[in-house]
Amino acid sequence: MSAAKQKVARLGDLFLEQGLLDAHQIEQIGQTQRERKMRFGDAALHLGFLTQSQIEAALGEQFGHSNQLQYSGLAGEKLTFLRQPFSRESEEIRRLRSELLLKFANQDQIRIAVVSAGTADGKSYMAASLAVALAQAGRRTLLIDTDLRNGDLHQLFGIENPDGLSSVLAQRRTLDEVALPLMPNLHFLPAGPLPPNPLELIRLPEIRRLLDQHAERFDAFILDTFPASLASDAQMIAHQTGYALLIARKDQTEIDDLRALKESMQIAGVEVLGTVFNHAPSTQKKNLTISRFKTWFRPGRRKG
Repeated sequence: MSAAKQKVARLGDLFLEQGLLDAHQIEQIGQTQRERKMRFGDAALHLGFLTQSQIEAALGEQFGHSNQLQYSGLAGEKLTFLRQPFSRESEEIRRLRSELLLKFANQDQIRIAVVSAGTADGKSYMAASLAVALAQAGRRTLLIDTDLRNGDLHQLFGIENPDGLSSVLAQRRTLDEVALPLMPNLHFLPAGPLPPNPLELIRLPEIRRLLDQHAERFDAFILDTFPASLASDAQMIAHQTGYALLIARKDQTEIDDLRALKESMQIAGVEVLGTVFNHAPSTQKKNLTISRFKTWFRPGRRKG
């Protein structure tokens, strides 16, 4: 059997195992392939047996890009990287992942604080997407919600928030007890109960000590943070990771706020890796542009 036919058989077997196709439908798809010289997925779409999202999910599984979360919640619907693994946005996230893997190639670990100036910039969305992307690349990844004021990243995965980071920092629970497996190579540590003194819990060197304690278990730590313009939490967190990835949104993030955020990170001794620029044009299709700061700090522009 040729390599192409073996590939078709494997893809057909995936749909057969999932109950999305039966043997007769697979035979019809094969006949349509031969007659119209189409690929398996195109033939299945032509016959109306499968949807584009079902085909993309199966291709992701076939090539080792698992998109099955143990706790699905809204993530399967909201995270384009899971729902449409071969979309333009997903390719941009993979490009970001590649740049980061090159950046940290000579280091033992990836430790990144994902920060934004204000709310609704897509910071938590990007933190979750990047964590999934790193996990799919074989990096043992821990996604941490360090927002101890209004942390809600757990809602994306449909998880309750009884215990988490605050419980670990207060030494009431251990990370092993509260970190949740989401998918192969990916664990999630929710924020936990919101304390009255969040800045005290994340002060030096608590976060760094936590990461150091679990350095043998994880290859990458992705930390979601509280908006930097509202408190100094993000600056404190980023200082302990050493690296920050900034998130901005078109018609949402003020350039002055973004510039101030960059400067605050540098004052804290943090290396700014770059900016992910979220923008939603009139087509309502979400796009991501990954850039260094110099690309976006243009004279006369008031919005990011």
